[in-house]
Amino acid sequence: MPIYEYRCQRCGYRFEKLIRLSQAAQPIVCPNCGADETERLLSAFAARTADGVSSSSASCSTGGG
Repeated sequence: MPIYEYRCQRCGYRFEKLIRLSQAAQPIVCPNCGADETERLLSAFAARTADGVSSSSASCSTGGG
């Protein structure tokens, strides 16, 4: 089951919810105000490589030289 991040359009509350794929099309209720006017957000994620360095920071230049 994937974890999705949501934001309530009524109160602005951001929350995460574990959703079964069979329930993905159903409206998600805000745990803060109870409204079903929520939108799924794009979540940023980090990935680790075998040497333990984050793949997002490994592509950044450190400026050393």
